[in-house]
Amino acid sequence: MATTIKILEKYLHKELNVDSFSDYCPNGVQVLGRGQIKRVMTGVTASQELLKAAIAWQADLLLVHHGILWDRDSRVVKGSYKKRLQMLLANDLNLMAFHLPLDAHPVFGNNAQILNKLDLIKPAPFGRYKGGTISFCGSTTKAISMADFTKKVKKCFAGSPLSLAFGPKNIKKVAICSGGAPELIREAKEEGADLFITGEAAEFVYHFAKEEKINFIAAGHHRTEMFGVMALGEHIAEKYNIEHKFHNVANPI
Repeated sequence: MATTIKILEKYLHKELNVDSFSDYCPNGVQVLGRGQIKRVMTGVTASQELLKAAIAWQADLLLVHHGILWDRDSRVVKGSYKKRLQMLLANDLNLMAFHLPLDAHPVFGNNAQILNKLDLIKPAPFGRYKGGTISFCGSTTKAISMADFTKKVKKCFAGSPLSLAFGPKNIKKVAICSGGAPELIREAKEEGADLFITGEAAEFVYHFAKEEKINFIAAGHHRTEMFGVMALGEHIAEKYNIEHKFHNVANPI
């Protein structure tokens, strides 16, 4: 079975509520390739390594969280960006990317998926951004020690997270924001969270966590943003009866 890139983009644009976000990259199709979609590969970042994997698998669409177009980047087509573009065009490969809409989605989003994998319940909006929110807080079913919860996080993300155990010894409320959002530790404290989990740390976080007595875990930008695009790929594969494959290009950051 197959669908078309136009049908797929229209559906995802609506499902992910793209128009409600003020993002710093285009969400949706970034490079238009062939019209028919039978095979979709998903991954976190449209790197050359991921593009090679998609081409080798003969994917029709590469669906990612981090595309190749960002507002902050130069408009000059050169270097690695030029190479990525050449690979896409030479193989008539579609590239579709969803950034903040995929972080925020209550089912397929990175943060919703993390909540589920960590067995957190009662999701509440968290992560204020330009008049809305992009993430969630959740609660444990029963109090769990910071040491045991850290083990759970390590198992979830298959890595060695940076853990700052400066807050309550027992964890009940957890604030989460995938990717690079260390500044949201302030909001996590305001919301009464015992623990804040994000992908990356910043220098100020150590002192803030210690002085304000809140636990902090940086589990990796890449690792905290795998689950959303993976879940979205599985969803559209089932909905449109097409093939899906998630390819992980490991990134320790």
